[in-house]
Amino acid sequence: MTAAPDTAVAVGVDWGSNGWVTAVRDADGWDARLHPSLLPVWHAHRGAASVLVDIPIGLPERGRRACDVRAREVLGSQRRRVFLAPPHAALNAPTYAAAKRRVEARTDGSLTTQTWNVLPQVRDADVLLAEHPDAHGVVREAHPEVCFAGLGDGPIAPAKTDDEDVEARLDVLDRHGDAREAYERLVAERIDDPPAHGRRFRAGNRDDLLDAMGLAVTG
Repeated sequence: MTAAPDTAVAVGVDWGSNGWVTAVRDADGWDARLHPSLLPVWHAHRGAASVLVDIPIGLPERGRRACDVRAREVLGSQRRRVFLAPPHAALNAPTYAAAKRRVEARTDGSLTTQTWNVLPQVRDADVLLAEHPDAHGVVREAHPEVCFAGLGDGPIAPAKTDDEDVEARLDVLDRHGDAREAYERLVAERIDDPPAHGRRFRAGNRDDLLDAMGLAVTG
């Protein structure tokens, strides 16, 4: 039996170089974890009202997805922040060259190396939803930059390593709760302070945590 969704829980999930960074917002506040794949994310949060993931979900057989085109329109000059999801046939290609040929045969474009590099994570989501039908409608695709644009007053400068741009995102999240204090606490607890033998997060996960929090607020 599937548990009834907890409407007080929203989860944002963003891929870092070392795993899926999850930001969880519930009635008790914020928490963050790192998972190696989306399967443990689903097992941990299958009772959530929403799990928003920054990865393409639902690939076309041919052509491009309208949602990618629309997301690029929303971001305007930052449109390249949204990559065009490839057709489903590219997922199981053994090499970049093979995947590129499959994309070129099914679209009017090609396959970038950036898109090729994230195909393992796209496949992760594809397998999760194929094997767990109850995840449909709960695990959904979302794009952090589009979410921040919608939560705030439009697109924010893309850099998240610059203090000013981080502050701009936290200002947006603060309109919707206590995100700033939570972000600083989670960075300290998960990234800066743990002893080396117990550390799973990396310094670069600050950006991923911020994006995941943006998705959780949207959720």
